[in-house]
Amino acid sequence: MSRRKGHHDEELPFVALMDTMTNVVGVLIIVLVMVGIGLARSVNKVLSDLPPVTVEEHAKLQKQVEDSTPKADPEKLEKEKEKLLKDLKKSTEELKDLELTKDKQKVKIVDLDDLNKQLDQRKVERDKRKADAEKLLAEIDRLKKQLDTTPVYQPPPAVVVKLPNPRPMPDKAVIQRFLVIGKRVYYIADEEIKELVEAELRLAAPSIAQSRETLKGPDGNPLMTRDKSGRAVPMRKVVFEPKKLTDHFSRRNIGNRDFKTELVLSPTSPTINVKMTPLPDRGETVEQTKGMVSTFQALMRKFKADPKSVIWFHVYKDSLETYLAVRDVADQLGMPVGWDLYPSPFYARSLLAEFAVAHTPPPPTAAPPAGAKTVINIAAPKTVLD
Repeated sequence: MSRRKGHHDEELPFVALMDTMTNVVGVLIIVLVMVGIGLARSVNKVLSDLPPVTVEEHAKLQKQVEDSTPKADPEKLEKEKEKLLKDLKKSTEELKDLELTKDKQKVKIVDLDDLNKQLDQRKVERDKRKADAEKLLAEIDRLKKQLDTTPVYQPPPAVVVKLPNPRPMPDKAVIQRFLVIGKRVYYIADEEIKELVEAELRLAAPSIAQSRETLKGPDGNPLMTRDKSGRAVPMRKVVFEPKKLTDHFSRRNIGNRDFKTELVLSPTSPTINVKMTPLPDRGETVEQTKGMVSTFQALMRKFKADPKSVIWFHVYKDSLETYLAVRDVADQLGMPVGWDLYPSPFYARSLLAEFAVAHTPPPPTAAPPAGAKTVINIAAPKTVLD
């Protein structure tokens, strides 16, 4: 068998080289350490050999060092100064050019804070208008829905009305009044109701009247009137306190089966007004007035016996057709008739001047200014028969 060669024969020179380098480095480190130790000893020796220095001496030495420091070159400083002046002049000219340009173009410098405030205000106004627009749109939608569900209006059939044929009112005519309202006809016994109210006032005067006096004429003599019997009696005036009067009548039931009677007082007028309101489901309908035993026809026959009697219809706006039908019945019976459109759903009339209430007169009307146009009063048309 052949003999295998060992590796240590080839690696021996490298190991020797490494040993040599390690020895050299170690020697160098030892030399450096020795040099450092010697240098430190030399510095300590120099410092220990220096004489002590006071604060004044240190300041003096520092001043000498500053004085010995070389200053900047004057020529260099002069050149730098000239350069700075040129730059300043150039900047000034550019600024003037900018000012002139701004003046020529009328450029307005904008305040950013002011713009932000205006923007916030515009936003608030926009939101408000938006909310209003949304409300309007919602209202339009509601009205459209309501319009879609609203039935189509069907006008009532036409009503034929005869043209009036005016005739003069008879001399000393006795007017018998009827109120046509709620498609019913009510006989207004206003004279009877007025007499009932006046009788109640005379009975209540001793307990609730504020004052009583006899009316006198310009000559100082009592004014005279005639009672129902035709006898001459002095005219008297009884003044009531308003609250006592209304409280008294609120506890009384004065009137008839067709009307509710109330007193109406004004704080600025002495007049006592009687208000007569028709009761529902009273009076007569058109069908009832056409019956031979109806109250309406009985009254027509009674009034026809007096040649001075005149029938007068006060027609409320909801009962024009009822009036036309009842008017035909009155015409067939040969009664003279007149009518008007009555604005109120009740009938009212005033009592005699014999009775009054305490009041506060209204302030006098101011005189018209000089040069003012004169007001022309047009008299009401005369009452005539139809």
